[in-house]
Amino acid sequence: MLWGRRISRAEPKSRSTQVVIGSDTLRRQDPLPLRASQACAILIEVSASEAASRWTGWDPARGISAATASGSLLSSDAAGDLMQFELLALAGRGFRPPAFLTVRDLSSRPDESAGRGEPDRELLRHAWSMEYRQIAETASRAATPFAIYLLGVDPPAEATGSDLEVFNEFYTNVHLREVAERRKAIRASRLELVRLILTPPRGAPRYLAVYEVDESGASQRRHRGPPYSRGPEVWQAHTTPWRLWFRSLSA
Repeated sequence: MLWGRRISRAEPKSRSTQVVIGSDTLRRQDPLPLRASQACAILIEVSASEAASRWTGWDPARGISAATASGSLLSSDAAGDLMQFELLALAGRGFRPPAFLTVRDLSSRPDESAGRGEPDRELLRHAWSMEYRQIAETASRAATPFAIYLLGVDPPAEATGSDLEVFNEFYTNVHLREVAERRKAIRASRLELVRLILTPPRGAPRYLAVYEVDESGASQRRHRGPPYSRGPEVWQAHTTPWRLWFRSLSA
């Protein structure tokens, strides 16, 4: 039995995926053999039944305090389908993440949710914005977590479709579980990039791993315990451009 609960599709598995890159349209089978760090428009057809979400980074506008900016974010969630976070910590150097992060659920009414409840643009400015679909989870979300440990992961650029199958099998069923246990995560999930709206300066990772923790888990951000499983060769060649901690504004 798979430890990570996969998100089922409404369509048959044989259905191909339309990918739009600039003016070129291709038809490919999942998983999508493209690098998510490409600074171009990427669009995968996602049915309304799939768990899709929009991830947007925000920074205070010039001359605006963090307190005023965070208040604007909290007041923008009229529909109750938005999670708002503030940056807690950055594990790494050479990367400046946004001060705030919002995650909007698009799965129930994607057409209505996409542009709803935008914060005041005089108080906040866009840093980046992407849409991801959920591909695995350990449990359903019961409530907004106190904090999240957000990792962006890219497979090796030369990975083939069969390589990615091996990569994802190990990631979902071994590595996701190991990290969740060590981090004492309440819930862990994996997501795949489906659309770039505003690309981060160094590109958007193809996959996200989100580990939801309580206050105790957020206070222990250093890895403790034995090394993680080494995994197959394709996994050993992955890169992790994002290692970010965000705390809920409503916590």
